[in-house]
Amino acid sequence: MSNKEYDEAKVMLEAMINDSPEDPVINYHCAAVNDALGYETKAIPYYRRALENGVSGDLREAAYIQLGSSYRCIGEYDFAGEVLEKGLSEFPENPAMKVFYNMTLYNKGDHKKAFTNMLADLVSGSSEEWIRKYEKALRFYSEDVDKVWR
Repeated sequence: MSNKEYDEAKVMLEAMINDSPEDPVINYHCAAVNDALGYETKAIPYYRRALENGVSGDLREAAYIQLGSSYRCIGEYDFAGEVLEKGLSEFPENPAMKVFYNMTLYNKGDHKKAFTNMLADLVSGSSEEWIRKYEKALRFYSEDVDKVWR
């Protein structure tokens, strides 16, 4: 969609939210359109209401990712981490959510944990021949990436 189309959708969705302020799906879409336009701060309350009011399925999964990402974008790393941890408790296998969570860990200064998590996720989620070839070593190193043998 173009920015003009997002702007048009935003106007329509804002009218809909006035009629149904608690509707989780409308809240999600209000958040997503604001997010797409670069208005992360405006998107956040809509994402929160969507989750609080029971948005479900793929939209719930996306709401956790996008809310966490929005908090991360504005530098609210603690909130981002909390949202993404909660999302991962509901959707523990979501690879995108794991990546956003690990980026948040990195932003919070927990570089080692972010890296080791990403390495472990890469190894477990890859069918790439070279990753599979070195899987055992990569898993071993992911447990203690700083260890040195002399």
